[in-house]
Amino acid sequence: MNKLLAGASTLCVAMILAGVNRGFDISDEGLYALLASPNQENVAGIFNYDLFFKLIYKATGHSFTLIQLRVLRLITYFAAAWALTGFWRNISAEPNIRFDIFWFSCLGIFAGYAFLPPTLSYNSLTVVLVCFWLNQVSQVQKTVLTFILLGITLTALVYVKVTTSLLFFPLTILILVFWQKLNLRDSIFLFLPLIFFETLFLILFEENGFSRLHAGIPMNMQRDGYQSFLMVKSVVVGVFWISILVFLFFCIGHFQKRKSSLYPASQIVSFFLVFVICYLTHITDEWNHLVLFLAASFLGFQLGIGTFKPTKTNLWILLLLVLPFILHLGSNVYWLRIGVHYLVFWILAFLWIFKNLNWELGVLIPLFAILMVFNGIWWHPFGHEKPLWTEKTEWKVGEKQLLQIDPELATLSDRLKSFRDQKSQSQLVAAYRIPGYAWLTGTTLPFTPGFWENKQLNAFFKKKPDEMLYNKLQELPQGWKFNQSRELGVYRGDSLLLLWD
Repeated sequence: MNKLLAGASTLCVAMILAGVNRGFDISDEGLYALLASPNQENVAGIFNYDLFFKLIYKATGHSFTLIQLRVLRLITYFAAAWALTGFWRNISAEPNIRFDIFWFSCLGIFAGYAFLPPTLSYNSLTVVLVCFWLNQVSQVQKTVLTFILLGITLTALVYVKVTTSLLFFPLTILILVFWQKLNLRDSIFLFLPLIFFETLFLILFEENGFSRLHAGIPMNMQRDGYQSFLMVKSVVVGVFWISILVFLFFCIGHFQKRKSSLYPASQIVSFFLVFVICYLTHITDEWNHLVLFLAASFLGFQLGIGTFKPTKTNLWILLLLVLPFILHLGSNVYWLRIGVHYLVFWILAFLWIFKNLNWELGVLIPLFAILMVFNGIWWHPFGHEKPLWTEKTEWKVGEKQLLQIDPELATLSDRLKSFRDQKSQSQLVAAYRIPGYAWLTGTTLPFTPGFWENKQLNAFFKKKPDEMLYNKLQELPQGWKFNQSRELGVYRGDSLLLLWD
Protein backbone atom coordinates (compact mmCIF):
# COMPACT_ATOMS: atom_id res chain seq x y z
CA MET A 1 0.00 0.00 0.00
CA ASN A 2 2.89 2.36 0.74
CA LYS A 3 3.91 2.32 -2.92
CA LEU A 4 0.38 3.23 -4.03
CA LEU A 5 0.12 6.06 -1.50
CA ALA A 6 3.63 7.35 -2.26
CA GLY A 7 2.92 7.25 -5.99
CA ALA A 8 -0.33 9.20 -5.58
CA SER A 9 1.41 11.76 -3.37
CA THR A 10 4.23 12.12 -5.89
CA LEU A 11 1.72 12.69 -8.69
CA CYS A 12 0.01 15.41 -6.62
CA VAL A 13 3.35 17.10 -5.94
CA ALA A 14 4.24 16.94 -9.64
CA MET A 15 0.96 18.65 -10.57
CA ILE A 16 1.54 21.34 -7.91
CA LEU A 17 5.13 22.06 -8.93
CA ALA A 18 4.32 22.02 -12.65
CA GLY A 19 1.95 24.95 -12.06
CA VAL A 20 4.06 26.81 -9.51
CA ASN A 21 4.92 29.65 -11.92
CA ARG A 22 1.53 29.79 -13.64
CA GLY A 23 -1.61 31.76 -12.97
CA PHE A 24 -2.50 34.41 -10.45
CA ASP A 25 -5.65 35.19 -8.49
CA ILE A 26 -6.19 38.94 -8.19
CA SER A 27 -8.43 38.53 -5.14
CA ASP A 28 -7.30 36.22 -2.31
CA GLU A 29 -3.86 35.49 -3.72
CA GLY A 30 -3.25 39.21 -4.14
CA LEU A 31 -3.97 39.58 -0.42
CA TYR A 32 -1.56 36.77 0.52
CA ALA A 33 1.19 38.11 -1.75
CA LEU A 34 0.89 41.60 -0.26
CA LEU A 35 0.95 40.21 3.28
CA ALA A 36 4.37 38.75 2.46
CA SER A 37 5.63 42.08 1.10
CA PRO A 38 7.82 43.93 3.63
CA ASN A 39 6.55 47.30 2.35
CA GLN A 40 2.84 46.57 2.72
CA GLU A 41 1.02 48.28 5.59
CA ASN A 42 -1.40 46.27 7.71
CA VAL A 43 -3.09 48.79 9.96
CA ALA A 44 -5.75 47.25 12.24
CA GLY A 45 -4.87 43.85 10.82
CA ILE A 46 -6.75 40.68 11.63
CA PHE A 47 -4.25 38.39 9.87
CA ASN A 48 -0.93 39.51 11.29
CA TYR A 49 1.54 36.85 10.22
CA ASP A 50 3.02 39.50 7.92
CA LEU A 51 4.98 40.63 10.99
CA PHE A 52 7.14 37.50 10.64
CA PHE A 53 7.82 38.29 6.96
CA LYS A 54 8.81 41.81 7.97
CA LEU A 55 11.04 40.36 10.69
CA ILE A 56 12.77 38.07 8.16
CA TYR A 57 13.25 40.99 5.79
CA LYS A 58 14.70 43.17 8.53
CA ALA A 59 17.12 40.42 9.59
CA THR A 60 18.17 39.13 6.15
CA GLY A 61 16.93 41.58 3.51
CA HIS A 62 15.02 38.75 1.81
CA SER A 63 11.48 39.23 0.54
CA PHE A 64 9.53 36.23 -0.75
CA THR A 65 8.38 35.89 -4.35
CA LEU A 66 5.03 34.37 -5.23
CA ILE A 67 6.72 31.17 -6.43
CA GLN A 68 8.61 30.92 -3.15
CA LEU A 69 5.37 31.34 -1.22
CA ARG A 70 3.79 28.52 -3.20
CA VAL A 71 6.78 26.25 -2.61
CA LEU A 72 6.80 27.25 1.07
CA ARG A 73 3.19 26.13 1.39
CA LEU A 74 4.10 22.73 -0.07
CA ILE A 75 7.06 22.38 2.32
CA THR A 76 4.90 23.25 5.34
CA TYR A 77 2.36 20.67 4.19
CA PHE A 78 5.02 17.96 4.23
CA ALA A 79 6.11 19.11 7.69
CA ALA A 80 2.48 18.98 8.87
CA ALA A 81 2.08 15.44 7.50
CA TRP A 82 5.19 14.36 9.40
CA ALA A 83 3.79 15.97 12.56
CA LEU A 84 0.54 14.01 12.12
CA THR A 85 2.57 10.81 11.75
CA GLY A 86 4.08 11.54 15.15
CA PHE A 87 0.62 12.29 16.52
CA TRP A 88 -0.57 8.86 15.34
CA ARG A 89 2.35 7.17 17.07
CA ASN A 90 1.59 9.10 20.25
CA ILE A 91 -2.06 8.03 20.45
CA SER A 92 -1.50 4.46 19.24
CA ALA A 93 1.61 3.78 21.36
CA GLU A 94 3.21 2.13 18.34
CA PRO A 95 7.01 1.93 18.63
CA ASN A 96 7.78 2.95 15.03
CA ILE A 97 6.69 5.61 12.56
CA ARG A 98 4.13 4.32 10.06
CA PHE A 99 4.88 5.65 6.62
CA ASP A 100 1.41 4.78 5.34
CA ILE A 101 0.06 7.32 7.87
CA PHE A 102 2.53 9.89 6.53
CA TRP A 103 1.35 9.37 2.95
CA PHE A 104 -2.32 9.35 3.97
CA SER A 105 -1.68 12.64 5.81
CA CYS A 106 0.01 14.14 2.75
CA LEU A 107 -2.92 13.22 0.53
CA GLY A 108 -5.43 14.58 3.04
CA ILE A 109 -3.59 17.88 3.39
CA PHE A 110 -3.14 18.17 -0.39
CA ALA A 111 -6.94 18.23 -0.65
CA GLY A 112 -6.64 21.84 0.51
CA TYR A 113 -5.37 22.73 -2.96
CA ALA A 114 -8.92 22.20 -4.22
CA PHE A 115 -10.00 25.49 -2.64
CA LEU A 116 -8.74 28.82 -4.01
CA PRO A 117 -5.09 29.74 -4.74
CA PRO A 118 -2.06 27.52 -3.99
CA THR A 119 -0.12 30.26 -2.21
CA LEU A 120 0.75 30.25 1.48
CA SER A 121 -2.38 31.56 3.21
CA TYR A 122 -3.88 31.91 6.64
CA ASN A 123 -6.08 28.90 5.89
CA SER A 124 -3.15 26.65 4.97
CA LEU A 125 -1.08 27.94 7.89
CA THR A 126 -3.92 27.27 10.33
CA VAL A 127 -4.12 23.63 9.24
CA VAL A 128 -0.33 23.21 9.46
CA LEU A 129 -0.13 24.75 12.93
CA VAL A 130 -2.94 22.57 14.26
CA CYS A 131 -1.10 19.50 12.93
CA PHE A 132 1.94 20.60 14.94
CA TRP A 133 -0.32 21.22 17.93
CA LEU A 134 -1.76 17.70 17.77
CA ASN A 135 1.73 16.24 17.70
CA GLN A 136 2.87 18.23 20.71
CA VAL A 137 -0.21 18.06 22.91
CA SER A 138 -0.57 14.28 22.46
CA GLN A 139 2.94 13.45 23.68
CA VAL A 140 2.75 11.31 26.80
CA GLN A 141 6.07 12.41 28.29
CA LYS A 142 6.26 16.17 27.95
CA THR A 143 9.49 18.07 28.53
CA VAL A 144 10.17 21.78 28.90
CA LEU A 145 10.92 21.84 25.16
CA THR A 146 7.47 20.36 24.46
CA PHE A 147 5.76 23.18 26.36
CA ILE A 148 7.91 25.80 24.64
CA LEU A 149 7.03 24.35 21.21
CA LEU A 150 3.37 24.30 22.19
CA GLY A 151 3.68 27.94 23.19
CA ILE A 152 5.30 28.82 19.85
CA THR A 153 2.53 27.00 17.95
CA LEU A 154 -0.23 28.75 19.90
CA THR A 155 1.56 32.09 19.47
CA ALA A 156 1.76 31.60 15.72
CA LEU A 157 -2.00 30.94 15.69
CA VAL A 158 -2.55 34.35 17.30
CA TYR A 159 -0.93 36.02 14.29
CA VAL A 160 -2.41 33.68 11.67
CA LYS A 161 -6.03 33.35 12.85
CA VAL A 162 -6.80 34.88 16.21
CA THR A 163 -10.24 33.25 16.62
CA THR A 164 -8.58 29.83 16.41
CA SER A 165 -5.98 30.79 19.01
CA LEU A 166 -8.70 31.99 21.39
CA LEU A 167 -10.16 28.49 21.28
CA PHE A 168 -6.91 26.54 21.35
CA PHE A 169 -5.25 28.25 24.31
CA PRO A 170 -7.99 27.10 26.76
CA LEU A 171 -8.37 23.78 24.91
CA THR A 172 -4.67 23.11 25.38
CA ILE A 173 -4.80 23.83 29.10
CA LEU A 174 -7.92 21.67 29.43
CA ILE A 175 -6.25 18.71 27.70
CA LEU A 176 -3.06 19.08 29.72
CA VAL A 177 -4.99 19.23 32.97
CA PHE A 178 -7.10 16.24 31.93
CA TRP A 179 -4.22 13.99 30.85
CA GLN A 180 -1.58 15.02 33.37
CA LYS A 181 -1.10 17.42 36.23
CA LEU A 182 -0.12 20.80 34.81
CA ASN A 183 2.13 22.79 37.11
CA LEU A 184 2.62 26.54 37.14
CA ARG A 185 6.06 26.42 35.54
CA ASP A 186 4.85 24.46 32.53
CA SER A 187 1.86 26.75 32.02
CA ILE A 188 4.17 29.79 31.98
CA PHE A 189 6.14 28.28 29.07
CA LEU A 190 2.91 28.25 27.03
CA PHE A 191 2.71 32.04 27.18
CA LEU A 192 6.41 33.05 27.07
CA PRO A 193 6.69 32.89 23.24
CA LEU A 194 3.71 35.22 22.84
CA ILE A 195 5.19 37.71 25.30
CA PHE A 196 8.56 37.50 23.55
CA PHE A 197 7.26 38.12 20.02
CA GLU A 198 4.81 40.82 21.05
CA THR A 199 7.64 42.68 22.78
CA LEU A 200 10.02 42.15 19.86
CA PHE A 201 7.53 43.42 17.27
CA LEU A 202 6.69 46.43 19.41
CA ILE A 203 10.38 47.36 19.70
CA LEU A 204 11.19 46.82 16.02
CA PHE A 205 7.99 48.03 14.31
CA GLU A 206 6.21 50.08 17.01
CA GLU A 207 3.21 47.79 16.61
CA ASN A 208 2.36 44.20 17.41
CA GLY A 209 -0.48 41.72 17.16
CA PHE A 210 -2.35 43.11 20.16
CA SER A 211 -2.23 46.73 19.00
CA ARG A 212 -3.51 45.75 15.56
CA LEU A 213 -6.27 43.50 16.88
CA HIS A 214 -7.36 46.15 19.37
CA ALA A 215 -8.23 48.37 16.41
CA GLY A 216 -8.99 45.68 13.85
CA ILE A 217 -11.58 43.53 15.61
CA PRO A 218 -14.10 46.36 16.21
CA MET A 219 -13.55 47.62 12.66
CA ASN A 220 -14.07 44.21 11.06
CA MET A 221 -17.13 43.47 13.18
CA GLN A 222 -18.82 46.35 11.33
CA ARG A 223 -18.33 44.59 7.98
CA ASP A 224 -21.36 42.75 6.67
CA GLY A 225 -19.54 39.46 6.16
CA TYR A 226 -18.01 39.43 9.65
CA GLN A 227 -21.13 39.74 11.77
CA SER A 228 -20.93 37.22 14.62
CA PHE A 229 -24.30 35.74 13.71
CA LEU A 230 -23.28 35.08 10.10
CA MET A 231 -19.96 33.48 11.04
CA VAL A 232 -21.64 31.16 13.54
CA LYS A 233 -24.43 30.46 11.06
CA SER A 234 -21.88 29.30 8.47
CA VAL A 235 -20.59 26.64 10.87
CA VAL A 236 -24.09 25.66 12.04
CA VAL A 237 -25.24 25.16 8.44
CA GLY A 238 -22.28 22.85 7.85
CA VAL A 239 -23.00 20.89 11.04
CA PHE A 240 -26.69 20.66 10.07
CA TRP A 241 -26.16 19.09 6.63
CA ILE A 242 -23.34 16.83 7.77
CA SER A 243 -25.46 15.63 10.70
CA ILE A 244 -28.38 14.82 8.42
CA LEU A 245 -26.18 12.66 6.22
CA VAL A 246 -24.53 10.95 9.17
CA PHE A 247 -27.98 10.14 10.58
CA LEU A 248 -29.36 8.88 7.26
CA PHE A 249 -26.49 6.51 6.68
CA PHE A 250 -26.42 5.50 10.33
CA CYS A 251 -29.95 4.22 9.73
CA ILE A 252 -28.80 2.32 6.63
CA GLY A 253 -25.98 0.71 8.59
CA HIS A 254 -28.37 -0.10 11.42
CA PHE A 255 -30.83 -1.75 9.01
CA GLN A 256 -28.02 -3.78 7.46
CA LYS A 257 -26.72 -4.87 10.87
CA ARG A 258 -30.18 -6.13 11.82
CA LYS A 259 -30.73 -7.55 8.32
CA SER A 260 -33.87 -5.48 8.05
CA SER A 261 -36.08 -5.62 4.97
CA LEU A 262 -35.83 -1.81 4.91
CA TYR A 263 -32.11 -1.91 4.03
CA PRO A 264 -32.32 -2.04 0.19
CA ALA A 265 -34.95 0.73 -0.05
CA SER A 266 -33.23 2.95 2.51
CA GLN A 267 -29.92 2.56 0.67
CA ILE A 268 -31.39 3.79 -2.61
CA VAL A 269 -33.27 6.68 -1.00
CA SER A 270 -30.29 7.85 1.04
CA PHE A 271 -27.85 7.88 -1.88
CA PHE A 272 -30.41 9.87 -3.86
CA LEU A 273 -30.69 12.34 -0.96
CA VAL A 274 -26.89 12.83 -0.92
CA PHE A 275 -27.01 14.27 -4.42
CA VAL A 276 -30.20 16.25 -3.69
CA ILE A 277 -28.57 17.86 -0.65
CA CYS A 278 -25.41 18.46 -2.68
CA TYR A 279 -27.50 20.32 -5.26
CA LEU A 280 -29.41 22.32 -2.63
CA THR A 281 -26.17 23.46 -0.97
CA HIS A 282 -24.41 24.23 -4.26
CA ILE A 283 -23.70 28.00 -4.19
CA THR A 284 -20.64 28.16 -6.47
CA ASP A 285 -19.23 26.19 -9.38
CA GLU A 286 -17.13 24.14 -6.95
CA TRP A 287 -18.04 20.53 -6.15
CA ASN A 288 -15.66 19.97 -3.23
CA HIS A 289 -18.50 19.69 -0.74
CA LEU A 290 -19.59 16.46 -2.45
CA VAL A 291 -16.42 14.86 -1.08
CA LEU A 292 -17.35 16.06 2.41
CA PHE A 293 -20.85 14.64 2.02
CA LEU A 294 -19.55 11.27 0.86
CA ALA A 295 -17.15 11.18 3.81
CA ALA A 296 -19.97 12.00 6.25
CA SER A 297 -22.16 9.31 4.68
CA PHE A 298 -19.37 6.77 4.99
CA LEU A 299 -18.91 7.68 8.67
CA GLY A 300 -22.64 7.37 9.40
CA PHE A 301 -22.86 3.95 7.77
CA GLN A 302 -19.92 2.58 9.73
CA LEU A 303 -21.35 3.94 12.97
CA GLY A 304 -24.63 2.23 12.13
CA ILE A 305 -23.07 -1.19 11.78
CA GLY A 306 -21.27 -0.73 15.09
CA THR A 307 -17.67 -0.14 14.00
CA PHE A 308 -16.98 2.71 16.43
CA LYS A 309 -16.67 1.78 20.12
CA PRO A 310 -15.62 4.80 22.25
CA THR A 311 -12.59 4.33 24.48
CA LYS A 312 -10.22 6.70 26.21
CA THR A 313 -7.99 6.78 23.12
CA ASN A 314 -11.02 7.48 20.96
CA LEU A 315 -11.31 10.91 22.59
CA TRP A 316 -8.52 11.98 20.23
CA ILE A 317 -10.52 10.59 17.33
CA LEU A 318 -13.61 12.50 18.41
CA LEU A 319 -11.45 15.64 18.50
CA LEU A 320 -10.31 14.94 14.93
CA LEU A 321 -13.94 14.66 13.83
CA VAL A 322 -14.95 18.04 15.27
CA LEU A 323 -11.73 19.92 14.37
CA PRO A 324 -13.03 21.02 10.92
CA PHE A 325 -15.88 22.89 12.62
CA ILE A 326 -13.70 24.34 15.37
CA LEU A 327 -11.11 25.60 12.91
CA HIS A 328 -13.73 27.28 10.75
CA LEU A 329 -15.02 29.55 13.53
CA GLY A 330 -14.15 33.14 12.75
CA SER A 331 -14.24 32.67 8.98
CA ASN A 332 -16.86 34.30 6.78
CA VAL A 333 -16.54 31.66 4.05
CA TYR A 334 -19.27 29.04 3.63
CA TRP A 335 -18.13 25.98 5.60
CA LEU A 336 -19.04 23.54 2.86
CA ARG A 337 -16.68 25.39 0.49
CA ILE A 338 -13.65 25.57 2.76
CA GLY A 339 -14.14 22.23 4.51
CA VAL A 340 -11.73 20.41 2.19
CA HIS A 341 -8.89 22.28 3.92
CA TYR A 342 -9.61 20.24 7.03
CA LEU A 343 -10.31 16.89 5.35
CA VAL A 344 -7.05 15.39 6.64
CA PHE A 345 -8.42 15.26 10.19
CA TRP A 346 -11.41 13.19 9.10
CA ILE A 347 -9.11 10.89 7.12
CA LEU A 348 -7.00 10.15 10.20
CA ALA A 349 -10.13 9.53 12.24
CA PHE A 350 -11.46 7.13 9.59
CA LEU A 351 -8.17 5.24 9.46
CA TRP A 352 -8.44 4.64 13.18
CA ILE A 353 -12.14 3.78 13.26
CA PHE A 354 -12.17 1.60 10.13
CA LYS A 355 -8.94 -0.35 10.56
CA ASN A 356 -10.40 -3.27 8.64
CA LEU A 357 -10.98 -1.02 5.61
CA ASN A 358 -7.44 0.30 5.13
CA TRP A 359 -7.15 -1.09 1.62
CA GLU A 360 -10.47 0.41 0.55
CA LEU A 361 -9.43 3.77 2.01
CA GLY A 362 -6.01 3.28 0.44
CA VAL A 363 -7.65 3.37 -2.98
CA LEU A 364 -10.41 5.94 -2.44
CA ILE A 365 -8.32 8.60 -0.65
CA PRO A 366 -5.56 8.75 -3.32
CA LEU A 367 -8.18 8.83 -6.07
CA PHE A 368 -10.10 11.74 -4.56
CA ALA A 369 -6.87 13.58 -3.62
CA ILE A 370 -5.55 13.39 -7.19
CA LEU A 371 -8.88 14.58 -8.61
CA MET A 372 -9.10 17.49 -6.18
CA VAL A 373 -5.51 18.61 -6.77
CA PHE A 374 -5.93 18.39 -10.54
CA ASN A 375 -9.19 20.33 -10.36
CA GLY A 376 -7.89 22.98 -7.97
CA ILE A 377 -4.51 23.52 -9.61
CA TRP A 378 -5.06 22.88 -13.32
CA TRP A 379 -8.69 22.45 -14.39
CA HIS A 380 -10.45 25.18 -12.40
CA PRO A 381 -7.65 27.15 -10.72
CA PHE A 382 -8.76 29.80 -8.22
CA GLY A 383 -12.36 28.69 -8.73
CA HIS A 384 -12.31 30.05 -12.31
CA GLU A 385 -13.50 28.39 -15.49
CA LYS A 386 -10.32 28.78 -17.55
CA PRO A 387 -7.78 25.97 -17.02
CA LEU A 388 -4.25 26.78 -15.92
CA TRP A 389 -2.69 25.76 -19.23
CA THR A 390 -4.29 28.84 -20.82
CA GLU A 391 -2.28 31.08 -18.47
CA LYS A 392 0.74 31.54 -20.74
CA THR A 393 1.49 35.26 -21.08
CA GLU A 394 4.77 36.16 -19.39
CA TRP A 395 4.59 38.88 -16.74
CA LYS A 396 7.48 40.19 -14.67
CA VAL A 397 6.95 41.41 -11.12
CA GLY A 398 9.89 43.39 -9.80
CA GLU A 399 13.36 42.18 -10.70
CA LYS A 400 13.28 38.56 -9.59
CA GLN A 401 10.04 36.83 -10.53
CA LEU A 402 8.51 35.88 -13.85
CA LEU A 403 4.99 34.47 -14.00
CA GLN A 404 2.79 33.14 -16.77
CA ILE A 405 -0.65 34.69 -16.39
CA ASP A 406 -3.93 34.99 -18.26
CA PRO A 407 -3.58 37.12 -21.45
CA GLU A 408 -6.55 39.31 -20.46
CA LEU A 409 -5.07 39.88 -17.02
CA ALA A 410 -1.72 40.78 -18.57
CA THR A 411 -3.39 43.32 -20.89
CA LEU A 412 -5.23 45.03 -18.02
CA SER A 413 -2.16 45.01 -15.81
CA ASP A 414 -0.05 46.51 -18.59
CA ARG A 415 -2.54 49.37 -19.02
CA LEU A 416 -2.54 49.97 -15.29
CA LYS A 417 1.25 49.81 -15.09
CA SER A 418 1.57 52.47 -17.79
CA PHE A 419 -0.64 54.77 -15.75
CA ARG A 420 1.30 54.00 -12.58
CA ASP A 421 4.65 54.73 -14.28
CA GLN A 422 3.37 58.17 -15.23
CA LYS A 423 2.31 58.90 -11.66
CA SER A 424 5.49 57.44 -10.09
CA GLN A 425 3.69 56.57 -6.87
CA SER A 426 4.31 53.48 -4.77
CA GLN A 427 0.73 53.00 -3.54
CA LEU A 428 -2.63 52.46 -5.18
CA VAL A 429 -6.11 52.16 -3.71
CA ALA A 430 -7.72 49.09 -5.31
CA ALA A 431 -11.32 48.32 -4.35
CA TYR A 432 -13.07 45.92 -4.22
CA ARG A 433 -11.45 42.48 -3.83
CA ILE A 434 -8.68 43.23 -6.35
CA PRO A 435 -5.44 43.73 -4.37
CA GLY A 436 -3.64 41.53 -6.91
CA TYR A 437 -3.56 44.36 -9.46
CA ALA A 438 -1.49 46.47 -7.11
CA TRP A 439 0.89 43.58 -6.48
CA LEU A 440 1.26 42.76 -10.20
CA THR A 441 2.23 46.36 -10.97
CA GLY A 442 4.80 46.53 -8.18
CA THR A 443 2.82 48.75 -5.82
CA THR A 444 1.19 48.32 -2.43
CA LEU A 445 -2.12 49.42 -0.93
CA PRO A 446 -2.38 52.15 1.70
CA PHE A 447 -3.28 51.05 5.24
CA THR A 448 -4.31 47.47 4.46
CA PRO A 449 -3.52 44.70 1.95
CA GLY A 450 -7.11 44.49 0.72
CA PHE A 451 -10.33 46.49 0.51
CA TRP A 452 -13.28 44.10 0.40
CA GLU A 453 -16.19 46.40 1.35
CA ASN A 454 -16.99 50.13 1.26
CA LYS A 455 -17.13 50.16 5.06
CA GLN A 456 -13.38 49.61 5.02
CA LEU A 457 -12.87 52.62 2.76
CA ASN A 458 -15.01 54.73 5.10
CA ALA A 459 -13.01 53.54 8.10
CA PHE A 460 -9.57 54.22 6.64
CA PHE A 461 -10.10 57.37 4.56
CA LYS A 462 -11.27 60.68 5.96
CA LYS A 463 -11.44 61.94 2.39
CA LYS A 464 -11.32 60.23 -0.97
CA PRO A 465 -7.92 59.50 -2.55
CA ASP A 466 -6.78 61.36 -5.66
CA GLU A 467 -6.90 58.16 -7.70
CA MET A 468 -8.02 54.56 -7.37
CA LEU A 469 -8.78 51.34 -9.20
CA TYR A 470 -12.44 50.43 -8.87
CA ASN A 471 -14.20 47.10 -9.32
CA LYS A 472 -17.98 47.60 -9.35
CA LEU A 473 -18.89 45.03 -6.70
CA GLN A 474 -20.19 47.72 -4.33
CA GLU A 475 -20.88 51.42 -4.45
CA LEU A 476 -18.14 53.84 -3.50
CA PRO A 477 -18.58 55.76 -0.23
CA GLN A 478 -21.03 58.62 -0.36
CA GLY A 479 -19.51 61.80 -1.76
CA TRP A 480 -16.64 60.16 -3.61
CA LYS A 481 -16.62 61.84 -7.04
CA PHE A 482 -13.76 61.76 -9.56
CA ASN A 483 -13.17 64.13 -12.49
CA GLN A 484 -11.73 61.51 -14.85
CA SER A 485 -12.27 57.81 -15.42
CA ARG A 486 -10.96 55.18 -17.77
CA GLU A 487 -12.25 51.67 -18.30
CA LEU A 488 -9.28 49.33 -18.42
CA GLY A 489 -11.35 46.36 -19.55
CA VAL A 490 -13.29 43.36 -18.30
CA TYR A 491 -11.70 40.41 -16.49
CA ARG A 492 -13.58 37.45 -15.03
CA GLY A 493 -16.82 39.30 -15.72
CA ASP A 494 -15.82 42.41 -13.72
CA SER A 495 -15.45 45.83 -15.34
CA LEU A 496 -12.42 47.68 -13.99
CA LEU A 497 -12.37 51.47 -13.82
CA LEU A 498 -9.41 53.72 -13.17
CA LEU A 499 -10.59 56.88 -11.41
CA TRP A 500 -8.57 60.02 -10.79
CA ASP A 501 -8.83 63.79 -10.48
